Amino acid sequence: MNVLNNFTKTIKRGASALGCLLLSSSLWANDLLSKALEGDVKDSLGSGSMFWKVFILVDIILATAMAVKSKNPMVFVGVTAVAFIPAFLLKTFVF
Repeated sequence: MNVLNNFTKTIKRGASALGCLLLSSSLWANDLLSKALEGDVKDSLGSGSMFWKVFILVDIILATAMAVKSKNPMVFVGVTAVAFIPAFLLKTFVF
């Protein structure tokens, strides 16, 4: 009985090792999508993209609406700073 258990364990280990050996070749595949997205991301979020123009315009509209609603002009400064500082840092250090 002990010999049968050892034989079964050896067969299972061998099958696992063979499966790992056969599947490991896919780990070295080239990532084609990473090179394709590099230009697309830079075009979408780069310094001259339409995204930043729309983002800043929406931010100004929302900051104005919040300043009018709260009757406190400092809200405009705060909301604008919250939007412009991350946008500036992202454009400076990423792109």
